[in-house]
Amino acid sequence: MKGKLLTQYSSHANTIADTVRAAFAKSKVGTTHTVEMTAPEGSTKGGLLALQHVMLKPETGMAMVVGTVNAGEKRAELRSYAHVAKVNEDRFKQPLPFDEASYKVFLEKAESVLGAFGIEAKVTDAPRDVAPSFADAQESKPTRAGNTLVWVVLALCLAAAGAGAWYALHR
Repeated sequence: MKGKLLTQYSSHANTIADTVRAAFAKSKVGTTHTVEMTAPEGSTKGGLLALQHVMLKPETGMAMVVGTVNAGEKRAELRSYAHVAKVNEDRFKQPLPFDEASYKVFLEKAESVLGAFGIEAKVTDAPRDVAPSFADAQESKPTRAGNTLVWVVLALCLAAAGAGAWYALHR
């Protein structure tokens, strides 16, 4: 970053990231995970590219993104323990290497540090699956309205195909 001119947004974002790193420099989540935060290396295009990631980084292995910060909008989203545990289980097929109490201490401290910059931090739970799985589809029973809609759409498709065929034959 030496020699680069930082804009107002990127300079502010770098200050936040440096402060977060300093606040967590002597602490870990669990016994192995340090707290990191990304910072822009140049212009954020007036805040458009100002999204920063809060990560937990183990001594070895891949870092976990546990939140995002948008300093320009003065908001942050930090993932709940349940959310982080679900993502970790889905990706790595193993439980988190730290407990909920340790993670709660991290969340409280992160909210406090971000709050000092006027950033409102919101803790979010794991999102529900957007698309149901095949097993979910097998278990759910279609409704009468759902069946009617399927038949209406099918009839419209057949009518359109028939009209197209008639038009092609009578040109």
